[in-house]
Formats: sequence, C-alpha cells, structure tokens
Amino acid sequence: MDPKSQNNSENQIHCDGEEDQRSGGDENDKLQNFKHNINEGGEVIHENVKRIDMKKTLNDTTFILTCLKNHFVFYNLSEAELENIVNKMFYCEAAAGTYIFKQQDHATCFFILQRGSLEVIVNEKAKRELKTGDGFGELALLYNAPRSASVKCFENCNLWGIDRNTFRRAVEEMITKEYEENRKFMEVVRFFHNLTNEQKDAIAAVLIVQKFYKNQIIVNEGDPGSSFYIIKEGTVSVLKGNKEVRKLYKGDSFGEQALYYNTVRQMTVRAEDDVKCLALGRDSLTKILGDQVHVVTFRNLQKWAFEKNALLSKLTKAQIDKVLDVMKISSCKAGDVILKKGTQANQKIIVIIEGSLKKSKSGITVATKAQAWGEEYFLQTNKAKILDDDIVMETDGVIAEITADNFIDCIGGELEEVIKKNEKILEKKLQKSDQTKKKEAQNIKKSELLHIKTIAYGQFGPVYLVKAKYNQQLYVLKAFNKNQINEQTLEKQYLMLFLCTYNKRNKYQKQLISHLLYPS
Repeated sequence: MDPKSQNNSENQIHCDGEEDQRSGGDENDKLQNFKHNINEGGEVIHENVKRIDMKKTLNDTTFILTCLKNHFVFYNLSEAELENIVNKMFYCEAAAGTYIFKQQDHATCFFILQRGSLEVIVNEKAKRELKTGDGFGELALLYNAPRSASVKCFENCNLWGIDRNTFRRAVEEMITKEYEENRKFMEVVRFFHNLTNEQKDAIAAVLIVQKFYKNQIIVNEGDPGSSFYIIKEGTVSVLKGNKEVRKLYKGDSFGEQALYYNTVRQMTVRAEDDVKCLALGRDSLTKILGDQVHVVTFRNLQKWAFEKNALLSKLTKAQIDKVLDVMKISSCKAGDVILKKGTQANQKIIVIIEGSLKKSKSGITVATKAQAWGEEYFLQTNKAKILDDDIVMETDGVIAEITADNFIDCIGGELEEVIKKNEKILEKKLQKSDQTKKKEAQNIKKSELLHIKTIAYGQFGPVYLVKAKYNQQLYVLKAFNKNQINEQTLEKQYLMLFLCTYNKRNKYQKQLISHLLYPS
C-alpha cells in the first residue's frame, strides 16, 4: 500500500517484531535519534520505528487478517477477536540501514511487514530474511523478556504493529477461556507435579497457547532461549544437527534449560504434524516460583530419569521420592572425573540433569540429560565389577548423585530384592483389579454402551471403540452375527468385550477381561 502523506501525524515509537515498510524518505537521522514514546495506554514503547497516523483501507485489513491467521500466536482467536486486534494495530515506517530493535533490548511490540525486507541477526550472525507478510517480535506479546535477536532494515520498510498491553486487553476473554483448559491440562503434566495448587493457578494464568504446522521449526539450535514448551497436542522431533535424537509427544516438554539459565538452544525442535504447545517464559516462572525454579525443574528431571530406567522404574513412588530427597546436586566441568578407573563400579547412582557422562579413553557416552547411570552395578551379578575406564563429564553440566549405602537405606534393601517384593505386591493388586473388572463386565448390557468409532476390521467383521454410559470406561467391542456363529458351530451369538486404553501415541492397548453377553 502506498504511503498517504496527507494528515500524517508522526509519533516515533519503539516496536518489537519483524519489519513492514511502506514509505521511503530520508528518515535515518530522525529514527536514529529516536527517544522512547508512550502508547495510548500510557506504557513506554521501546522499538525504533516512526508511527504514522493512517486509517486502514479494506485491503489493509484483509492483508493483516490473512497474516495473523497464519501466525501461531493468533491461530486460536475468533474472527471477532482478530478483527478487534486489527483495529488496534498502528502503521509505522523504518528506514533502510536502521535497527528496529537489537538483541537484549526491551520488547513491547509485534509487527507485520507490509513492504520491504529485513534481516534477523543473532549474536552478530545473520540468521534469516523477512519479507512481505512475515510477522516478527511475537515474544513481546507473550513475555516481558528482552529481545532474543536483532532486526535490521535492508531497505525502507512499512509495517503494522501492536504492543503487548493493547494485545492482551484485546484478547482478555480468550485468555480467560484458555486458563481453565490449561489449568486442567497441567494436572496430567509431570513437570508440574511437585507444585502447590496456588503455584499451578499462577502459572496457568501466564501460559500461552501456540500452534505450529507440520515441519515448522519451533526452536532452532543455537538460538537464545527464554521460554519452555509443553506439548498439548501433536508430535515433535528433536534434532541435533540434521540427526533426529528422539520424538516427544503430548504431555512431554522441552526447553527446560531456558527456565534457569541464560543459554542458547542445544537442539532444534520441529513439528511432525500440527502441534499445539503451551509456552512459559523464564521471567514469568521466576516471578511465581522465585528460587524454587531450580528445585522444581531439577527434581522433575531426576524423577523422569527414574521413570524411564528399566530397573529404577520398578521402585514405588514413595521409594523414588525418598531417594530424590537424599540425592546431592552439583555442577561439573567438562573432564571432571566422577568415578575413577580401577574402583568399584557400584559406588553410586548418578542422574544427569544437564550435560552428559562418558568413558574417558573410549569416549563412549554412557548417560545424557534425564538419564540415570550406575544402577546396573547394584545387581548381584555385577556387584564385584571394577571400572576399566574413568567416568568423566563429557560437557559442562549438572548431576545428582546418591551413594550406594544411602540408596539401599532409602529403598529398604538390596535393589533386586526390593524389585521382586514390589512386583509381588503389584501382581496381587492387578489380580484383585482384574477380578473387580470381570465382575463389573458381567453386568454390562449392550444398551449401556455408546458407539464412538470403528477401529478395525477382522475376520468376523468390525471392531468398535465404545464407552460405558455409567462410568465413562472405554472398551473395544467385537460383535458376531448369527450366520458367522452357525458357520463356526458356536452355540449362540455373543459379544466379546475388551477393556481398552486408547491414545494416539501407541494406538490402543487391549487387555482381554471379558465376558460372554446375551444374544441380541
């Protein structure tokens, strides 16, 4: 859209985000001599742009709406909410060669580039180019955090912008609705398990929902990190260089380092399908938890390490909690010797909170973040083993460790004996549970089951996912018709009922509990 010179009242402001440029002109001197201004709500604006008082045309409104709908911050807004935001966006200009903002600057605004081109710079290295229709500076709307990159104009640029407080007022209703949904979701996310209800309530109020499309990069290796992400829907791949390290699913999280260190992203995270994440900024969490940020995140990483470990996962929750209470946390430098060659291997159990552990001479990595090491040497067959290499830190990092004596005291005996005892107790509980489920199944009637979907087709016809009306339990239902029964010389038609646990990650896992029901 061409600049309109008439009735232009020029107010200089500082805005956050990507550039959008409409007019040229020799404005470099004015912009470089810029001083902070105040927005309509009385807040200070920090970005280096020149605001132009201009009424939006229909083309302008359509352009902005299209850009917002394609941006992960705004995807969840209704048409009315988007139009409200568009109405509050201001038009501005930035001159060729100037910085709209620099890395570590205060952040207040988000921008959409209307015309021109911009360069994104991180740690003085050019990362990417922004063109017409690109949005940038969205973190300013989400967190009160300094800029993670610099944005410089390749040419004169025209932009549309909105500041954080105006944006938040415009979507207040949406935030209220999301709060209830996010607060409920937090109860099933491991990261929050050790928080009080008051802390969870406060965090739910600052969580931001973000949507990413298939193959979209969520965070880039090497970029500064100031936010932590929890996957609410979908699957992501974690990449080191071009190599996939692992996949993460609903309820998993990434970016924890950003919560307690000013650091760069260690890996790239890419959406495998459409992904919805909850984002939490470091500054927001620190205000709520204060010094407890490290305590909460470190303990959660230790707990995850136990839950993922083949042996340690067989301990009870109470036993694991006792061990975590005793584990000692310490920072280490790359090359620090954790266990010496020629010593007993079963001296301690180590959990990697940050960094990785390796064998010194061979260079073999033995444990990485959120992994435990040393537990295998507590088995009777390995107790006498001697280390044939120094165990050292592969990188700078943080570890948690517990000595053999303290570990045995916490779990109440030798590891193998405790695991066997736990398995016997669990088996008795499962047997009792199975008996209860079978008894319940005997009373289920076909009329009490709600059809949800068809999940498979077998030799004797379709298999259905159903739900019991009275307790909302999911079942897999297989029905045989009379002809099939006669052909198979079965005495009468029956329904086979399977208890079902259903989720997207591993489809459905079925445990046959069932009971023959009446013929229909």
